[in-house]
Formats: sequence, structure tokens, C-alpha cells
Amino acid sequence: MGGQRKKKGGRVTPKGGAPPRLTAAERAGLDDIFEQILRSAPMDLEDDLPPLAVEVWASQMWSIWANYELIGMDAVEVFAGGVIKLGAKRATPGALITLRALGVVAPEPYGSRARREADRLASTGVAEPTWASALGAFEPTVAWLTSDPIDDDWVSVMVGFDGPAGPSTIGVCVDHNLGGMAKDFFVLPDAIEKVLLELEEDDDETVPVECREVSLEEAAARCTEALELTDMTIDPPTREEFDDLRALVVARLAKLPSGGAVQEPPRMTEEERDQLLVQFLESEETVGLWGTSNDESRGEVIEYLAHHILAFSLDYVLGTPLRFSPIMVEIFCLEWAPAKVAIDGDGFTLLPDVLATWIRFVGRRRGIPQVAIAEAVDAAYEYASEMIELSQDPEEWGPAKILALGIQQRGIDPTDQAALDEFVDEVNNNGGIDVFADSLAESLALRF
Repeated sequence: MGGQRKKKGGRVTPKGGAPPRLTAAERAGLDDIFEQILRSAPMDLEDDLPPLAVEVWASQMWSIWANYELIGMDAVEVFAGGVIKLGAKRATPGALITLRALGVVAPEPYGSRARREADRLASTGVAEPTWASALGAFEPTVAWLTSDPIDDDWVSVMVGFDGPAGPSTIGVCVDHNLGGMAKDFFVLPDAIEKVLLELEEDDDETVPVECREVSLEEAAARCTEALELTDMTIDPPTREEFDDLRALVVARLAKLPSGGAVQEPPRMTEEERDQLLVQFLESEETVGLWGTSNDESRGEVIEYLAHHILAFSLDYVLGTPLRFSPIMVEIFCLEWAPAKVAIDGDGFTLLPDVLATWIRFVGRRRGIPQVAIAEAVDAAYEYASEMIELSQDPEEWGPAKILALGIQQRGIDPTDQAALDEFVDEVNNNGGIDVFADSLAESLALRF
């Protein structure tokens, strides 16, 4: 998970210097582009267009400006500010149409600036489009959550709106495997009741999508939390339509009441985790794991691996406790385990079997269909060889794994703080953790 905030626009000025300015030629070139936007607006936003389509157009336009980068200048101010400024000077239908469209989705201060200039142009007699009176005239009415109760990789927060132009629905897809970030949006010109009915009719899965109504306050809180997490992530893996619809969705969400909260699911205590691990190790599913002899070291490895699998399912992803979907398996095998599990190659060859056994164990406890369990188990073996290969690459190792492998190799007692401090100082004094990882990989090569 990324923890750094990705850069948005923003003005960057070198110390002791003046802010960069556009040359006369650059300003003229931009004005030509802005003029083209104003001229084409009446053709793009025809008089009989539904207001929702106008919102989509404005949101797509905004996404271009919001994602553009200019060295030393705020791209949003240059482009959005420039269009609004030029539109205010042109007493034309195209200028009014553009300002009306931007006024309903653009974030502040641009939204209020566009609305103010649009009102001024309209007061001078510039003809309004038919859709203008219904633009932005909607209110939220109801909210629902939809999810897959078996895999639970995601939850969609859907909010219904109604107004003079009729009902509409927006949706925010929250990804549980990415820590709860918003990954996708959808916007539909239908009442939410119709959307839910079509979802039920189109669902041909063994287990239907689960739907439940929530308060508007909770819907707002869920969406806000998910969007904030997306914004804190560098290069988030959002869908193609995410940026295009973001301004529209955020403007709609601003209509929702505040004060809601997302209820935290109950967490297992350390004692409960220990009890669950014991139950797993004594379960019928593990019978085939122990081999033909009573090998104590093998048992310790199985317990160690099961501990990591449990930690991943409870601490790294969100959703139903102890779930393990095929997508979760892929993330565990190709990202988490190679970076986190500090064990040699022999231990890693056991991991696919332990993972498959764990999936069968928790699947039985949750009472989910055998077909869903089988799909996740198949995924565990599908990614097994690649996982083992990645586990041998020091570039895939996280700092905690590197230190843990080093402690194991040196035979350092993990409870001996003085020895641990001495080891860390040695690593830092000899080039740092990356250099140590390379040398460690060489020394462990025969063991992988």
C-alpha cells in the first residue's frame, strides 16, 4: 500500500525567483484552444441533452486539466481559470453553456466562479440551453451497498438522486484488497431501484450479490474515506473511467449529509488468533501436511507459515474476516509472501500446500460453497512456482524480511536486544540494508 500523497497541481517557485509566466505566444495559443472549446460547446452539449450527460462532459473536461502538469505553474488555474476568464468575456451561447457545465462539477473556487459568470452572462440576455434549469437541481434520496458475500473483494456504494430531470444513480466501488481505496465509479441515468432490480436479474452466479440499504450519512463517510485513501496512494490502480467521472461524483457526494461513520469490524485478539492457529493445526484439513514422520521442525515451519497467512488475511486486506478469494491468493503469492515471509527455499516449497489447506479450513468454518473454496485452492497452486521464484529475489524482499533472515543466519537470539542492536549497527555501517540483502542472497543461494 502506498502511504505517500501523490502530487496534484500546485504552484512551484524556485527560491529567490519569480513565478514562471506564459509568453505572449503561449497565451495566444491557449486562447485559441479556449476559443475552440467555447465554439464547440453548443455542438457537444445540444439543447435537448439530458443534464446528466452535461455533467459527464464537464467532468471529463475537468479531468484533462486536473491531470495535466506544467512546470512551475498550476495547470488547473492555467486551463480551468483561463477558460472561465475567457468565457466571461464572450457574450455567446457557447460561453454560457461552458460556464454552466463547469459550474455544476468544478471544485471550488472554480465552480462558484463559473456559476457567477454564467449568471452574469444570462442576465445580459444570452440564451440559456433547455437543460440549464435542471442542471444541478437534484437531491440524494437513498443509498445502498452491494457486495459479493463469498469473496468480498469489493463493495459498491450506490446513491440515488432525483430532481426535475428525473432519477439517476452514482456508484463508488471500494476495493477491499487494496485497503479500501476507491477504484472505480459508475454513473447511470436510472433510479437506484431499477439498478438494483437489473443487478438481481443479471446475476447468474451461484451466490447472488448481497444488497442492503444504508443511511446517506454512512454512504458519504464510506465514499469520503475511500477517496482519501486513493489520493494518498502513488499511482493508484484505478479503472480507466475513474478520472473522467471523478469531478461529477465528488460534486454529487457533496450533496450528502455529513456526520456518518464507517463501523469498524470486530478484530481478533492475540489470544483468539492463537486459538484459531491451534484449531487449524489440529483440524482434519491438515492431515496431509505432516508427512510420513513426526518431524518437529516441519511442524514449526507449518505453524510459522500459517501464522503469516492469518496475519495477511486479518491485517493486510479488508472485508469479511478469514476470507480468501482467488484475487487475494494472487496478491498473497506474488506480492506479500515474497516480501514478508522470512524462510528459506525449503520452507517456501511448503507454503502452497499450507495456503491451500488454510483455505479449505476457513472455507469450512465460514460455510461457503465448495466451488468457491476450490477456485481459491486452484489459484494457490497456479501461482506457486512464481511465488517461490520471487521469494529468492532480494529485490522483492521487504526490510523486515531481510533483517529476519539475517538474524536467522547469524543464529542471533531474537530476545537478546544487545545482540540485535549490534547486528543492526553492523548492517548500517556496511552499506545499509540493500547491500546486506545482496550479500545475504548470495550466502543463502545454496539453501534456495
